[in-house]
Amino acid sequence: MTRTARLAAALLLACLGLVVTVSAPASAECTCKQGQLAQQVKKADVIFIGTVDAVATEGKDHTYSITASRAYQGEPERSTMVESAGGRNACGLGALGVGTAYVFFATGTEAPYQADSCGGTSVANPTKVQKIEKILGEGTSVEPPPPPEAVFEKVEDSAPPGFARMAAPGAAAAIIGLLGLVLVRRLARR
Repeated sequence: MTRTARLAAALLLACLGLVVTVSAPASAECTCKQGQLAQQVKKADVIFIGTVDAVATEGKDHTYSITASRAYQGEPERSTMVESAGGRNACGLGALGVGTAYVFFATGTEAPYQADSCGGTSVANPTKVQKIEKILGEGTSVEPPPPPEAVFEKVEDSAPPGFARMAAPGAAAAIIGLLGLVLVRRLARR
């Protein structure tokens, strides 16, 4: 090899070493390995498709407000929450895109559920959904809760007042008006 070729190779290796060194801390934080889809399904308590409505961040932890649309495993409510821990070795989901639909693989028996990047949570693309439906079936639609029933309460136990009682104030005002006209007319004649 010529001196120039050796120098170029050394520079290339140095640059690659720098890239690996600079990117190593970010990738070294999460040490888990994503398993096969069947393993992810077994580990998850709840699997559903949901659209992220809002993301709240506290330190490196994230809480996602989600509108669930289809459930494959478990029974999430229409409006639910998922938490994802951040920090070293936490393998969090990060700041998911608001308005984007995701397939959530989460643990827990009620909201807020827990999820991480190793569990299988990802964007709800048709390929991923088809693979899940091959294993779990087509799932069920997550419907919003029914509106509350109207409750009527009696304000009073007595019957409403009759016509005479309702008309009495108006009749009294008419009589006072007529008497006022008579009085004004007499004063005007003098």
